[in-house]
Amino acid sequence: MSGKVTDTTAKGQIQFIQSHQTPLDAGEYQIEIEQTVKIDNIDETFASNLTFVVQGNRFEFKPEEIHAVFPPAGSFGDHSHVLPYIALKSSTLPWERLAQSGNQNAPWLALIVIHEEEKLLITTQKETILETTFSDSQNQELTREQKEQLWQHLLSGSVGWIELIDNEAIIVDKSERKSENLGGKFAEIEEQVEAILARSGNPKIINLKKLQQPTTGTIKWPGVTLETGQQEDDQVSVIDVSKKLLSEILPTTKDLEYLAHVRQVTGDTENSEPLSLVISNRLPKKEGISTAYLVSLENRYNDNDEFNDQNATDDDYIRLVVLKSWSFSCTEPEQNFTGLLKNINKDTLKLPTENSSEADQYLKKGYLPFPHYLRQGGKTVSWYHSPLIPGENPTNLSLSQLSVRSADQLIAYNKNTGLFDISYAAAWQLGQLLALQDKQFAIRLFNWKRTNAQKLAQNNQQALFPHLFPEQDSNSTDNDFPEDIKTRFQQLGLLSGIPFNYLVPDERMLPTESIRFFWLDWLWVESLLDGAFSIGRVQDSDLQQDSNNNPLTGEVKQITGFLMRSEVVSGWPDLQIDGSESSINGDLPMVEDQKLKILRRDRISEDVLICLFDGEIKTVDISLKPEGLHFGFNNDDANNLWRELRKLDGTEMSEWKVTAIPRKDQSMKVVNIENLVGEIKNELKNKNEIDDPAPFYLGSICLADGSRSRES
Repeated sequence: MSGKVTDTTAKGQIQFIQSHQTPLDAGEYQIEIEQTVKIDNIDETFASNLTFVVQGNRFEFKPEEIHAVFPPAGSFGDHSHVLPYIALKSSTLPWERLAQSGNQNAPWLALIVIHEEEKLLITTQKETILETTFSDSQNQELTREQKEQLWQHLLSGSVGWIELIDNEAIIVDKSERKSENLGGKFAEIEEQVEAILARSGNPKIINLKKLQQPTTGTIKWPGVTLETGQQEDDQVSVIDVSKKLLSEILPTTKDLEYLAHVRQVTGDTENSEPLSLVISNRLPKKEGISTAYLVSLENRYNDNDEFNDQNATDDDYIRLVVLKSWSFSCTEPEQNFTGLLKNINKDTLKLPTENSSEADQYLKKGYLPFPHYLRQGGKTVSWYHSPLIPGENPTNLSLSQLSVRSADQLIAYNKNTGLFDISYAAAWQLGQLLALQDKQFAIRLFNWKRTNAQKLAQNNQQALFPHLFPEQDSNSTDNDFPEDIKTRFQQLGLLSGIPFNYLVPDERMLPTESIRFFWLDWLWVESLLDGAFSIGRVQDSDLQQDSNNNPLTGEVKQITGFLMRSEVVSGWPDLQIDGSESSINGDLPMVEDQKLKILRRDRISEDVLICLFDGEIKTVDISLKPEGLHFGFNNDDANNLWRELRKLDGTEMSEWKVTAIPRKDQSMKVVNIENLVGEIKNELKNKNEIDDPAPFYLGSICLADGSRSRES
């Protein structure tokens, strides 16, 4: 790694690293070993060779390899002054291959942004038509011969719905077709054909076999040699971009060096793993939709630092392999980090009341009515509440007092309403099912309980008849509760692995853009744990054994927390969350010794976050962590862009700025990254902040979208 800028000794500081290059590039290598041995003055040579392969990502990324994207997929916030980026969990990924052979500083990945009016080439294939089932008005399926005729009909000059090109067919835009309708019998299946063509969006999925050979027609592709482990029928995502558009938005090799880096947070044990980031050189479209494509540029640049377009004309298309894509809009200024949190809907986790005195007393406590099928075949409606309740549920019941034979023992009956409360019974049954689902856990727990029972029986016998056990220690405790089993119970106690519908039984309890606070019902948790601990509990003696010798007993815990469902969770996964036991007004800072310990903080889905605190939470601060910072520019109401710079110690100085952001083309919103770096260098040099030529990259334009939101 190289190119450090920040002070790595400072706690919680973000460290920017120019690149993290791998010792070996992906590919096949050979090791040749030769040894000469002298025997009786005669030299004898022994030789051997070994072939090994260094494999790396090339044509696809798995979802778990991507840490975050910005702007968030599907978002509406006005990010038109911010450069999109993608954060990858592997710190070496952008440099595992090269865009230019021999140039170790030019990463093989680039993030290009396409605006909605810039249409990519959409094509289909004859096989798609031939393999599709079409039915006419008489529900008669078209034969293969008729599908062949359909293909020719779509290609005909009088219809012109598709146009043959490079063994593929361009899908002609409706406004440019020769005929609005299909003719003859094919008019009956017009809607079916339109539906098939509409599925041919971007990126396109093709077999890797199609990329092996170079193409020199309208679609330009240089060809590729498959590596060990890659098969011809592997599927690959590609887009075809017009040469004219690509030449305007594609970064140069020098730009590529600045558009990828590594971030690592020092002093943060929870997030110590470095992330690699790939940044776009193009700003999103204001008041419109943009799509970001992470593309492979492996060996696409020649020795003259020029992109190898195979002598394409402006009307030709360049094929690129796509590893990730997402779309977003820049239409609503309040949909940024600060705006989303300021306008988030706040409440406790419950449904609104129904103006019914009977029902409302349950709804206010977080209950919901559910169909309940009784063992005798009857059907009724029963009340259920999750472990996340709107208020405190005081209980002194410990697990040792809770041991039961079956879930039915925890069903409560209200004689006034004639309805059951199945909350704790459901928790107990769920705990048992989760334990049985994990076969290794269930066997380990059962074996421990059996061994423990045998040991206790032996100790009892020894106490009654000590003369029969003269050499054994009656206080021996060599059957401690296994740590892995204890850990699993601790995880269950924090609701880890609990199906989401048990936590939020109705979607209306947690609508979009909402935060819901709750208390953890410890009796529900104890019921869950006892259900899991009931493995092997068959006879009354087993029940008594579990009651008397339960290693999980302890005091009732006071745990509170919140669930948040918002674009903030999906768009900014690196959130700093602090909770206080005091109610704090305004922007006063939290007192360190009043901060509550966070017991659990997890994203349980793309846009849902759960956070549990040890104690009663009264104030929550939500802010961005350093690794959540992104790159952008200052802007005003007239959308003028400039950039205030920071000193190397992180302080921002309003009088230090680049007032004119260099663009390759003003209308295309493409930033000239190399020139921007030069402008920043000159400004910092004029302020005596850096020596020229100092190592430099775009850390100087790191920009946070909002700082902190407080909820009470």
